Amino acid sequence: MLALLVWAICGTAIAGYYSTQYNTYQNEYNNLLDEINVLSRAIENLTGAMGNVTGSMGNLSDVMNSLSLRVKILVSYGNGTTKWFNNTALPLGTTAFTALRLVTSDVNYTDYGGTLGILVTSINGLANNSTLGRGWFFWCEPAETTTWTSPNYSCAQLILHREDTIAFTYQSYNPWPTSPS
Repeated sequence: MLALLVWAICGTAIAGYYSTQYNTYQNEYNNLLDEINVLSRAIENLTGAMGNVTGSMGNLSDVMNSLSLRVKILVSYGNGTTKWFNNTALPLGTTAFTALRLVTSDVNYTDYGGTLGILVTSINGLANNSTLGRGWFFWCEPAETTTWTSPNYSCAQLILHREDTIAFTYQSYNPWPTSPS
């Protein structure tokens, strides 16, 4: 009889232990399900937001295009070496001087101020040379024309427009240089 009583007490204790463990794991399982549902809703919201972002990227591209311009920039070193920077994207209001500084690694200049403005004296280490009568010249071919002109003002005063072409050429100034080709 004592054995039966011990068996009943042990069985009850073991059953109580497993019942408690079952309830603990059931609660953890339910908590995990709740977290999975929260994550699932967050993923759905993120997916919807990504669709909105993707749809508005076209609008963003249009806005960026309206705030920028594209130009062509030529740097000619006077020895047959030329470097074109085609389809260069620049913010609206950019000057030819700023454009040059954005596409070349080293530009030296003298700022005479006032209406004379900036004179480019060296590009990428190639400097004006009065002994040889050679220097840097600035040229512009506005988008609405196909004619190169050498403006009678500083490259820092020429505000670029969409599809303009500008050139900085290293040439002799005696005789007066010819336009880029």
